[in-house]
Amino acid sequence: MNGLLKQAMSLSLVEKCVAAVVGILLIHATFRVLEQTLPRRFGRANSRYRVRKFIVFSGYITILLFLALLFEDHLGRLSFAIGIIGAGVAVALQDVLASIAGAFTIGFSKLYMAGDRIQIGDTRGDVIDIGLLRTTMMETGNWVSKDKYNGRIVRVPNSAVLKGPIFNYSQGFQFVWDEIKVVLTTGSDCELATNMLTRVATEVIGDYLAEAQISWKAVSDYYETVNPSLEPAITLVVNGGKLEFGVSYIVDYTKRSAVEDQLFRKIVQEVGNSNGKLVWAATLAVAVPAATLSATAPQPSSATEGATKAATSN
Repeated sequence: MNGLLKQAMSLSLVEKCVAAVVGILLIHATFRVLEQTLPRRFGRANSRYRVRKFIVFSGYITILLFLALLFEDHLGRLSFAIGIIGAGVAVALQDVLASIAGAFTIGFSKLYMAGDRIQIGDTRGDVIDIGLLRTTMMETGNWVSKDKYNGRIVRVPNSAVLKGPIFNYSQGFQFVWDEIKVVLTTGSDCELATNMLTRVATEVIGDYLAEAQISWKAVSDYYETVNPSLEPAITLVVNGGKLEFGVSYIVDYTKRSAVEDQLFRKIVQEVGNSNGKLVWAATLAVAVPAATLSATAPQPSSATEGATKAATSN
């Protein structure tokens, strides 16, 4: 080993540059093979991902150590030039450096991890990879409803975490509050509707209500928070001569569409079995008499009438 170091130290600068290129290619090829083969030995997907990221990170460290050992005798003399070049590179590649800083922020601050559902700006989805420069996400929403994948893979620069808020659906309390609107006629039985909506919502979310309470307790132990009620809440607003009920409930952030579907199916069934006590509100088209339309139509001006008569006489 010492003989190889002495031999490397005796090379000229040009020879060291050539050796650096060859060494980087060999190191890259070696770690590339490890990245493709070693993770396959692990059964779980998250284990394979972590092993692959560890191999990639180790490859970067190996290249830096190789270059530091190879150019050790030149580092002192090149320090001033490296400083000048580094300043220029920092200005020219400020976005790249900001993304690298963002990657370290993500890692050390644990803003999110692979598998988390997050929102950065207007982009929401599940994190499938965190690179040195970009975070790759499988997007949800947009032209499809709520928590469903739309098929697009989005790559967001890591520098975005330094410029705005990051919404994480997976850390801490892994549930969100959602709400649906149920609109009935004013002749519907208000008390019956309230009781029915409360019962239906409790039946649908009852399977994971206890889990949500445990999850919220873990959050309240870590943060200074109040303890809100996790039970379904029913509100009523009279809007446009209709009874507009709001059903608020907690739901697993990955099951918003499925739970909404269950709620509406049960509510439709309950309204149908209410013997006319609950009636859906319908939007009615109001017929406007023809006389009213004639009276409100704009009348031609005297100048327009004169021009029309002149054209007719000609």
